[in-house]
Amino acid sequence: MIFPLSRLDRFFRNAEISNGIVSIWGEFGVGKTTFALQTALKSMKNNQLILYFYTKPIFPAEKVLNILGKSEETLRNIQFIELIDFDEMYKVVFNLEFLILKTLHTPKNPYKMIIIDSLTDLYRLKVNREKKERNYNLNYRLNQILANLFYLNTTYGVDIVIINEKVQKRENDETIEVQSGGNVMEYWVSFDIKIERSEIDNKRNFTLTANDLDQSINFNSTLTKNGFQ
Repeated sequence: MIFPLSRLDRFFRNAEISNGIVSIWGEFGVGKTTFALQTALKSMKNNQLILYFYTKPIFPAEKVLNILGKSEETLRNIQFIELIDFDEMYKVVFNLEFLILKTLHTPKNPYKMIIIDSLTDLYRLKVNREKKERNYNLNYRLNQILANLFYLNTTYGVDIVIINEKVQKRENDETIEVQSGGNVMEYWVSFDIKIERSEIDNKRNFTLTANDLDQSINFNSTLTKNGFQ
């Protein structure tokens, strides 16, 4: 995986990190999709395929063209699939291994990366605080989705990037910002990349946390129409 920002690349190279789910998270409109698209473009090499699942109602066609350009090779190798509900996502994720195995044993291009933007949007639409049993089943299925993605990463070397939303929760009489998905997300995600707004309109603050290594780095970047610089 190659990130569009050199600070992140240096950290991953120096730490010799090879496995784990990467989560890019933050509030709405902070630049998560832009960053994910740039990562896909940077990581595309040797005609390897990238699957980009999109779950929001309106596909960001203009943003995709701004970031990826109009190269036929790029648009062919980064394949976009829209998902309409959580049940569909659940089924699709559990069929990904068959798709990967198919490319491993044929002349077709192998899959390099899977991006889900956003993993918990459709999940949150189904959550109902008054129906605990239903929510228990949803959490169980979210856990299965993440477990399967982690399996694809560690078994087949497919990079996994998920986009996630910021939510607030109470802890020790304080309100803190966390990723949507709660403990399930915390268990399976190895690397958090949190993007936040700053006092300057086009500046974004980044915090990378490597959970398995108990390390973190902080830096900032400028967000432009064509991506982070």
